[in-house]
Amino acid sequence: MSQSKELTERSPLRVLDRSIHGGLGRGNLGVACAGAGAGKSAFLVAVALDHLLAGRQVLHVALDHPVDRVRDYYDEIFAELAATESLEDVPRTHQEIERNRRIHVFGPHTFSVEKLEQTLQLFEQHAGQHPECLVVDGYDFERGSTEEVGGLKSVAAERGAELWMSARLRKDGSAEPIAAYDSLIDVLLRLKGDGNAVHLQLLKEHGRAVGEGVGVDLDPTTLLLKRV
Repeated sequence: MSQSKELTERSPLRVLDRSIHGGLGRGNLGVACAGAGAGKSAFLVAVALDHLLAGRQVLHVALDHPVDRVRDYYDEIFAELAATESLEDVPRTHQEIERNRRIHVFGPHTFSVEKLEQTLQLFEQHAGQHPECLVVDGYDFERGSTEEVGGLKSVAAERGAELWMSARLRKDGSAEPIAAYDSLIDVLLRLKGDGNAVHLQLLKEHGRAVGEGVGVDLDPTTLLLKRV
């Protein structure tokens, strides 16, 4: 098995592929929810890297981190992967990731459906890029609206892309802020760390609620499946 294939086989999405009947799917919305500091951003980076290692293009929109911090997330996780998996030709793989990934940062309350559309048009017209994965990290579901999230999902669908977003749970662990968006969310995941691992639980897949026990344990640094 090639190293890149081994990495994608250890992606949390591989196990979830089997659970959610082939993955998230183009035009669909996946949401990773967790409390503050529980790994939402790192998980979305792991999702993006899964696409990038397969040679697909990614647009990463950050709403609560500066561009340097987002780039650091990618570099830190990739560096850990390169070390723990003994990757060969690391510079070439890193260059391919950089070439296929675009990061765009918006300030507080300045992001919108129109801004996403404009950003995609910019990349398409000037860089010739057509991302197959859109990542929106830091969206405030309590301040947002179903109309806006529905609009983001429509933009993804028009371009044949998956849309992944993160949602922060309340301090008491309540998922109430995203309950209003249930009809729009195709796949819902919950992250919870205990120091030794990050447990990723599948809560909903394509309209079907999932019971306890459908989940995987991830390495807290790389967000890959933990080795047995």
